Amino acid sequence: MKFGKKKETNYFATLNAMADCSVRAAVQLDEMLHNYTNVAGKADAVHAVEHEGDKLLHGLIRELNSAFITPIDREDLLHVGNMIDSITDAIEDVANMFDMLSIHKVEKEALAMSEVMVAACKALAEAVKEFEMFRNSKKLTSVVIEVNRLEEKGDTLYRNTMKSLFNNTGMTVLDVVKWKEIYDYMERVLDACEDVADLLESAALKNR
Repeated sequence: MKFGKKKETNYFATLNAMADCSVRAAVQLDEMLHNYTNVAGKADAVHAVEHEGDKLLHGLIRELNSAFITPIDREDLLHVGNMIDSITDAIEDVANMFDMLSIHKVEKEALAMSEVMVAACKALAEAVKEFEMFRNSKKLTSVVIEVNRLEEKGDTLYRNTMKSLFNNTGMTVLDVVKWKEIYDYMERVLDACEDVADLLESAALKNR
């Protein structure tokens, strides 16, 4: 009896699917903030995407645990997967904050930060695609630089927003506390995107 050869796992396809989850979660959050109705339901929809990302990560871990040979260092693949998952987790955290803190009106600064988050997640997804061609990609470094640029843009926006928030005499102390928490979480998404982008570049260099 002949046994079929086990199909080789495409780890990069899984990483691409996970990055796509981050993009979809970011877009859903952005749409929620621009059309601020049924917040609990829309936060649940973001959670569904986050759960999809979790399942992809668990599948990646199972495949790596049983693999004899991997295209690059398995610890690097696992690290990238975990870090991408952390982006989607952070986006879900932001969506939940709007629901849990009973935010009734979205501030324009949150809309601006959300738009940067979407752009950063899309740029990172492009970087993840390029990562599969790490030995000869001509675009990986430039896309990583774009993610870093967007993180810097978000960081400047965050600092200006914090300054404006603490100078806002029209807000109650409770509202200031709520919005500071939300902006902190939004900044974490951008920081996580930058961390993954930098990890992709270093892993590519290491495994060439």
